[in-house]
Amino acid sequence: MNSVSFCRKWMMPAVLLIILLISGQAMAGEVSGNQDVVQLQIVSINDFHGALTESGKNPGAAKLVAYIEKVRKLNPEGSILLSAGDMFQGSPDSNLLYGKTVVDVMNYAEFDAMTLGNHEFDWGIDVLKQRIQQSAFPYICANVIDKRTGKPADFVKPYSVIERKGVKIGIIGIATPETAYKTNPKMIENYIFADPVATVKKLVPILKKQGVQIIIALTHLGSEMDSQGNIHGDAAQLAQEVDGLDAVISGHSHQEVFGQVRGVPVVQAYYNGRAAGKIDITYNMRTKKVETAVSSVTSLSDVDQLSNPHVKTMIDEAQKEIAPVKNIVVGHTLHALSHDRNEMAQTPLGQWVTDTLRQAAGADIAFQNTGGLRTGIAPGDITMGNLYEVMPFDNTLFTVEMTGTQIMQVLEYGIGNKKIGMLQYSGIKVAYEALSPAGIRIAAISTADGTLLQSEKKYKVVINDFMAAGGDGFTMFREGANFYDTGIPVRDIIAEALRKQQIIDFTPDDRWQAVPAGELHDAA
Repeated sequence: MNSVSFCRKWMMPAVLLIILLISGQAMAGEVSGNQDVVQLQIVSINDFHGALTESGKNPGAAKLVAYIEKVRKLNPEGSILLSAGDMFQGSPDSNLLYGKTVVDVMNYAEFDAMTLGNHEFDWGIDVLKQRIQQSAFPYICANVIDKRTGKPADFVKPYSVIERKGVKIGIIGIATPETAYKTNPKMIENYIFADPVATVKKLVPILKKQGVQIIIALTHLGSEMDSQGNIHGDAAQLAQEVDGLDAVISGHSHQEVFGQVRGVPVVQAYYNGRAAGKIDITYNMRTKKVETAVSSVTSLSDVDQLSNPHVKTMIDEAQKEIAPVKNIVVGHTLHALSHDRNEMAQTPLGQWVTDTLRQAAGADIAFQNTGGLRTGIAPGDITMGNLYEVMPFDNTLFTVEMTGTQIMQVLEYGIGNKKIGMLQYSGIKVAYEALSPAGIRIAAISTADGTLLQSEKKYKVVINDFMAAGGDGFTMFREGANFYDTGIPVRDIIAEALRKQQIIDFTPDDRWQAVPAGELHDAA
């Protein structure tokens, strides 16, 4: 062996040793960095609306839970699962059991907290308390104030504090103030829905004093995202105006929203379980700061998603319980009774329903808030399950006596109202000047017999108890006389009409007509 090969033979281990020492130091530094930096993920659902079964674009709860489980496995110790409200109301699968099955699913999925949507109040406080008692997770809502005490409602907590990977996380719950008029007033008469910004501003320093390191606003506040990625709406305003927030979860407006407002991630995950929101947060334990926060929305239609077998069994068992009611056929329609509550028009379903209510009550005029009809009816057999989908709310038939002037006020407010949707009506024909100033857009109103509506004449009007109480802002009904709540659910009135007619052959008419500006005249 020559000297060169000897040196090479003994130098090689030395070089390897140096490399290993250097890489070891690098690895030690990487481990140290990992100890300083914590990865967290917030998974969120909003506006599920009882969409338990797979149907059309709705994946159903079994697939949704399977997806949640798959995401949670990516970071099992650093995951938080939250609901931004409106979980129960909206399908016969949920409504027939007043949301019980939805809570069963949420308990199985191990939700960490839920805030209140406006529809959580639809069945009254007593039913809501039953769902809260059934739940294995807290309900948090800081801005629901009891008028009788001046304090936050006693059936919810204003916030929750949890810990993940040694990080204390505060979650503040917020309901939309729109609950005050989008829920039947008699269900919420004892409560005020306080300003979200002012409420959260008060709570942030309280949480900070408790050592909370990350603060999440879990809200049922609406938001929208434009084509440039800019976020608007009440949730965006909260992120813009409140210091100390690290994330805002949105709901209510049924949109896909993901981005930042003033550096704060905002997310909303569409509706009916069709998507899930996620905010990935990197938190530095040494500097006590959030280093990165990225929001995203994943559509379940974009992933090959299996079903969770346990959840599927839960839903199948619930289906057996409700089948005797849900699957009863009550009638048949030859044509689609379509309805889009965002459309500024008289819809086929809206016309047929108001015609039916007017005839049932022997009234001159019928009104129906468009949001009280949640979907249309396809041609073919109509089941009670279909009617629960169309009318998930247990509104009752209500009659009131009103003057022509008061009816004019109802129409001026309800026609073309983008905030609440287009008022549906029967018994009158309305000519409308859309380009005229608000308050003078009604060009003419004629009644069923062809005569013009008389300003001082009194007419019998049929509505539902939601509208009678001023719901959707229809406070003008309170000015009427001879109020009478029949106590009969509107859904039952419609079901009975279907049973009697059996075959519905309905086509819409021209009871609403847009007229050119300049043709305005006194309808009285």
